[in-house]
Amino acid sequence: MEDLQFHFQPKVDVQNKRLIGYEVLLRNNEQHPYYPVVKMAEIIHDRKEHSLFLKWFQEELMRLVVLCPTVQFSINFAPKQLFYPETHVFFTEMQPYAKQLTIEITEDAPLFTASNDTINSLTIDQHFLSIFASIKEKGYCIALDDVGSGRNSLEEVLKYTPYLDQIKFSMVNCSKKKLTEATLQLFLHAWQRFSEDYQLDLIIEGVENQKMSDELREQGMFLQQGYYFGKPSKCIKKGY
Repeated sequence: MEDLQFHFQPKVDVQNKRLIGYEVLLRNNEQHPYYPVVKMAEIIHDRKEHSLFLKWFQEELMRLVVLCPTVQFSINFAPKQLFYPETHVFFTEMQPYAKQLTIEITEDAPLFTASNDTINSLTIDQHFLSIFASIKEKGYCIALDDVGSGRNSLEEVLKYTPYLDQIKFSMVNCSKKKLTEATLQLFLHAWQRFSEDYQLDLIIEGVENQKMSDELREQGMFLQQGYYFGKPSKCIKKGY
């Protein structure tokens, strides 16, 4: 995994002007690093490769949390990764640092093969519920990434609310869908109300300028992340 590295993007509370943590993002070692989509897809859908990746990831993450014991980090897992036994060994071995880590579940579809022996007689939904319960019991916070997109639809989010601490809404995804401003506001406020009803933190991703940040703050959406606060980089700052 020599061609992979960690980059970090800050998450902030704009109401209190406080850094609340970093999302850990994978990047390659190119001169202009980017997320290696093809490589990671191959890793995630190959148990042997994923096991090797997870060993590297755990070693790097362990160094990080020991070096920065007061910093909160979010780490991403695709749904397919949660079905590998090695992933649950990872969660067990990292449990001493669980209070420092948030597990973000991405919106990707699991994409199982018919011969996958990790499914057995239970349905995928039942598996996910048991997996979420196991992660929660170990003391981790759980977040769903990009709610309203991919697998993380309203219907899916509702299933897992007993185990969730946080949901994330992406302004970037909405801009790609070319929503009107009025429609975007309806989605934003719907998820804001949802988070209030179920007592979840709502983080708005893709905040790219002060105007956008100020407008969200005026609407009571204080937890934000995006290029306005910092592009993914190898640097970790101590304050906002």
